[in-house]
Amino acid sequence: MEFGVVLPQLSATWDQTLGAARKAEAAGFDSVWLVDHVYGIPPQTGILEAWTVMSALAAATERVGIGAQVLCQSFRNPALLAKMSTTFDLVSGGRLRFLIGAGWYDAEYTAFGYEFPTPGVRVGELEDTVRICKGMWAAGSEPFTYQGKHYRVQDVLNLPPQPRPIPVGIGGQGDRVLDLVAREADEWNCPGAIFHQWAERNAVLEERLVTHGRTVRKSVQSVIRPGEGDFPGRLQFFNPALGIHGSPDHMAQRVCELRDMGIDGFYAIVAGEKGLDGAAEALPGLRAALG
Repeated sequence: MEFGVVLPQLSATWDQTLGAARKAEAAGFDSVWLVDHVYGIPPQTGILEAWTVMSALAAATERVGIGAQVLCQSFRNPALLAKMSTTFDLVSGGRLRFLIGAGWYDAEYTAFGYEFPTPGVRVGELEDTVRICKGMWAAGSEPFTYQGKHYRVQDVLNLPPQPRPIPVGIGGQGDRVLDLVAREADEWNCPGAIFHQWAERNAVLEERLVTHGRTVRKSVQSVIRPGEGDFPGRLQFFNPALGIHGSPDHMAQRVCELRDMGIDGFYAIVAGEKGLDGAAEALPGLRAALG
């Protein structure tokens, strides 16, 4: 199982974000993650912009994968996003973790001047974005053309090309999104907010995967809290009770349960008095429990 850490970003300074990323890398975590929002929740909390921070982290770390849960397809033209991703992968030595979703936080759309269409339109835009990114990455030195319902490119060149195929992950939970995952993606990222619906949503995805003759890896954003104690109210959104918490034995049992549920990646919001230090201390035991 891959273990990732969600970095401080809301009400955080760059030094705090950088320090957490370096500590997570030194502790042996596999990846570090941000959220792709331009407003905090609530907006008055403040937030660092995700792609800028990701790029800075690529130069400030050496090993960890770097990504956002999840990139908002609305914020960047799809062809530009494909180009940015290619450049990031070149700069970072192939460490981009590409997860993308349809977008949902209407307040930031309105404030920043983005159109906020219906969910069906946003999912359609997501499909076009995924196809444009995959097409540009696969084209190598050749021009690529795509005419979608919402986005298009014409004889676009993506040079220099990225050093490897970039796996595409899609985050979300609706039936249309899960069908898109089954047709186009390499990973499904289950939002922490619907983690309590994992069994039902995963069953829908598995049905679609059988139809399309494919498999994908599966990941979830939830909470890790070594030791006992309550979860702060802001964490309740992520179903923390379904994450990894409690005594070392309980955490070891829980990580095995997550593996048996088919989860390949656990991207952790860190809680508890010891913070990231506590999660780092717990990590070897979690890996040992998995064998």
